[in-house]
Amino acid sequence: MIVPSAGQNRRVPVFGALDAMTGEVSAKITAKKRSGEFLQFLHWLLGDVYKSCRHVYLFLDNCSIHHTQAVQQFFDDHRDRVTVIWNATYAPNLNLIERFWGHLKRSAIHNYYFETVKNLEKAIMRAVRTLNRNKNHPLRLNLQTVHSLVQAA
Repeated sequence: MIVPSAGQNRRVPVFGALDAMTGEVSAKITAKKRSGEFLQFLHWLLGDVYKSCRHVYLFLDNCSIHHTQAVQQFFDDHRDRVTVIWNATYAPNLNLIERFWGHLKRSAIHNYYFETVKNLEKAIMRAVRTLNRNKNHPLRLNLQTVHSLVQAA
């Protein structure tokens, strides 16, 4: 029996944001994972996803691309619309989207053979859409759920 092998593992850079109020994930696949692509993601997030929001709070880890001069300039230029909350160093468990990335890897892409990078990209976006459509998905624990649990206690 011949088992197809991908050869060298390919990576697909994905930027994502988890809405703490709805539990929905907004994700964008990019060619690279650099500050320029992160800036494009931020423009997309503010201009398309959250264009009707007056203010957006971003909970970011301490990845080096989040601290470049260009990104810091973006945050300075948009301080009236964006507040950055920096995650504690070496504490990814505090960032809720890390739960989604783990779920994505376990359920949608780990131990699957994708003949092309395009197929891998489609699987990633399909997993995002599936999560967003399923309001009762276990990963959809969000601040509204937490708020209702606190009020009930």
